[in-house]
Amino acid sequence: MRRTKVVHDFMTYPVVEKVPFYRNIAIQLADTSLFPNLPVPLATIKAVIDDFESALLAAKDGAHSAIAIRNDKEVVVDELFRDLAAYINTLASGDETLIIQSGFHASKQPITHQKPEIAVFDGPHSGSVLLKINAIQGAVAYIWQYVQEATPTSASVWITVNTSTVAHFQIDHLIPGVAYSFRYASISSDCTSDFCTSISNHYLIVWATNLRQGSSEPRQRA
Repeated sequence: MRRTKVVHDFMTYPVVEKVPFYRNIAIQLADTSLFPNLPVPLATIKAVIDDFESALLAAKDGAHSAIAIRNDKEVVVDELFRDLAAYINTLASGDETLIIQSGFHASKQPITHQKPEIAVFDGPHSGSVLLKINAIQGAVAYIWQYVQEATPTSASVWITVNTSTVAHFQIDHLIPGVAYSFRYASISSDCTSDFCTSISNHYLIVWATNLRQGSSEPRQRA
C-alpha cells in the first residue's frame, strides 16, 4: 500500500480557482491543535493570498503589465503552498484524514483487483481439459499456459498453448495420470488498468492445479 500524500493538483488550477482553494486551506490551518508550528505564520499566508487576489483582479482589464504582475504573484503563492503541502505531508505521515482536514487533497490508493479463480473441467475426451474464467473488464484477449508440474516455481518453464478472445479455452493432448498446473494472462488495451501494455509485464497470473498424481483422467478442480 502506498503512503497517502498531499496531491499537488492545485498547481494546475486556473488562477481564478486558486484563490478560494488557498483561502480554504488557510482557514483550516488556523486550527493550531491540528496544525501546530506552521512553517509560515498564518498572517503571512493570508497576506500572500490577498496580494495574489488583488493582482488577479487588476489583471482583468488585460493589460500586459498587470498580467505579468499577476503571474509573478501566482508563482509566489504557489511556492508557498508547495511548502505548506510538504509540511502537511511530514505532519500527517500518511494520515489521510489529517491531510483532508488541512484542506489539501489526498492521493488515492491504487485499486487492487482480485485475481479471479480459474475453473478447470473435464474435456470432451481423454487428455483434454476446459479452462474457464470470468471475463475481465477491458480485456481484449487471454493467453493460456500450462506446465507439467503440480507445484510450479519461478524456474518452471510454462508452455503457451494459444490466445483467445473469449474467457474459456480447451487444451488437448495432455497425458492422463500426470499433474499439471494451468494459468492465464489477460491482455488489456486500456493503459490505465492494472495491466501494462508491455508483453513482459502485463500478466495477471492465476494458478490452478487440475490433474492429480496417479489419476487416469482429468478431474474438476475441487
